[in-house]
Amino acid sequence: MAFNALLGDRAGLLEDCRLARDVLCDTTAIDAELTLLRSEIEVVSELTRKAIYKNARTVIDQKEWAERNNAYLVRHRKASERVDELESTRSERIGKAKMIDRFIRDIGSRPLALTAFDEKLWLAVIDTATVSRDGNITFKFRNGSEITE
Repeated sequence: MAFNALLGDRAGLLEDCRLARDVLCDTTAIDAELTLLRSEIEVVSELTRKAIYKNARTVIDQKEWAERNNAYLVRHRKASERVDELESTRSERIGKAKMIDRFIRDIGSRPLALTAFDEKLWLAVIDTATVSRDGNITFKFRNGSEITE
């Protein structure tokens, strides 16, 4: 019954899912920032390499060199940590997009009304089912919709 209620407006549901996927799972800004950070890491790595080479070949105040080298290391560490954060966020978004795509595909291929329990459909579209004290069941679908029966 909950699934049939959800499919009352299948076209609207599928459009909502596509819009949610496009907004919530977009990685364009993350990809752009990752490109900049990777470029920063390359620049800092090259500066560090040149500083080490210069220190090995010429007489340099070691305190000054250590401060400069430490500054490079800090820049590199901060950029690398941010890359790790962004890659994690990007992976999460891609995973959510795949989940929403599966939901869209499963909903689109099903009949508008179910007459019998379908285990594959259950596994594909239901996130949780919560039974309250009064006996009502709240079904939370993978697209975020909730229906109480």
